[in-house]
Amino acid sequence: MTADEEVEQPVSECQHYWMIDSPNGPVSNGVCKHCGERSEFKNSIQGSGWDRENPQGRRAKQAKTTT
Repeated sequence: MTADEEVEQPVSECQHYWMIDSPNGPVSNGVCKHCGERSEFKNSIQGSGWDRENPQGRRAKQAKTTT
């Protein structure tokens, strides 16, 4: 093999159909209904509530309770 030749990586042919667990914390586990591949999915975006250490999230929550 020469430096110009590319090593072809196998490409998943599966068009995943994710079955994702109910939210219970910052991430949920998911499994593809077709191929069984597993992955993690974030349940929120930064600053939306689960991210408790983000000061923006605390300020937004405080603003909601004071209005």
